[in-house]
Parts: sequence; structure tokens; C-alpha cells
Amino acid sequence: MSQEPRSVDTRNKILEVAEGEFARDGYAGAHLQRIAEQVGVQKTAVYYYFPSKAALYTAVLERMLESFERSIRQATSGDGSPRARLERLVHALNDLLAEHRNYSQILIRIFVDRAQVDYRVIGPRVERIVGPLLRFYREGVEAGAFRRLSARHFFQSLLGVTVFHYAARDFSAGVLEVEDIFTASAVAWRRDEVNRLLEHGVLAGDDEGPEKSG
Repeated sequence: MSQEPRSVDTRNKILEVAEGEFARDGYAGAHLQRIAEQVGVQKTAVYYYFPSKAALYTAVLERMLESFERSIRQATSGDGSPRARLERLVHALNDLLAEHRNYSQILIRIFVDRAQVDYRVIGPRVERIVGPLLRFYREGVEAGAFRRLSARHFFQSLLGVTVFHYAARDFSAGVLEVEDIFTASAVAWRRDEVNRLLEHGVLAGDDEGPEKSG
């Protein structure tokens, strides 16, 4: 193996291990020494790829947000009615959070941890996630497919209904009376229920009133 592929593999492995550490222990609780030991390298090797814990945390967030951006773009763009794209969006977010079990816990921790994040890197990626979702909802309203509700509240509701379930995995399992919310059947059940919930709340009907859009 050449030096360059080995270098890429090591960097990716550090990111994978760090993702789990930040999800479980938060920014303050994660330790570079422990990450290095799990990767099988010296702590100095971690600093070779990431000059600080803040830089490593930013890289973990950046990789995670790239996944969200890609999934949202694929779901909301392209062919299909607003209803079909809404269903694709629910499926994409649910399945992404089910496949990457650390993502939901990292997202929850972002809002409560006092972490050092390079917002020059993260800020534009967040905008590329939030912006398309707001436009998607507003376009659906203008097309007469979605209720004339606030696009910003749609984003907040979508974030809450998808992320919290997987972040609070033990609580969710207890509420649903299942042993593991990450089994294929539990993931499919959650996906279908959220889809029904949002369809009833979002899709326009005969009772559409003069609610304010925003």
C-alpha cells in the first residue's frame, strides 16, 4: 500500500473513532489520547491530521453535515410531486439516522455542549441544509400541495420528529415497547409513522385555512 492511501485510511479511521467519542461523551468528555489508542496510533499522529481537538470536532461535523446535505438534495430535487418528494425526504432522513447511529446524538449535543467549532467551515454547510428545506416547503405551498404554514416551523418540526427518536434510543424503545429501535422492522415502522404524521400535518386539504406562511 502506498503512503497516500494509508494516510487517507488513517485519517478516516480517526474520524470514525472520534465520531463515536463525541457522540457518547460530548466535546468536553472526548479525549484525543483515547481516540489515538482506539485507532492504534500515537497521539502525535492525531495532531498530524488535526491540529487541535476543535479541528477534529469540526471535521467530524463537516463529514456528518455532508451526508445530510447529500440526502436532502437527492430527496427534495428531481422528479416527483411535492408529496412524493416529502415522502422521499422522510425516508432519507430516517434511514440516514438509523444507519449512522452517532449522528442524532452529535446533533443533540451541538445545541448543549460548549464546543469550539469553526463556523467559517460549518456555517455554510448548515445553510446548504436549512435553505433548501425552507425553499422546498415554500415551493410546495405555492404549488398548492402543502398547507400554508411557516416553513421555519416545518424545519423545526422535521428536525425534532426525526432526530430526537434516534438520539433518545432507550427512551424511544421503552415508549414503543421494542428492544431495539435500530432493527429493520423498527426503523421501517418509525419511517412509515413519521411519513403519515407529516402527510396529515403538511399536505393541503379541503379544510386549508388562511394560516400564515413564513
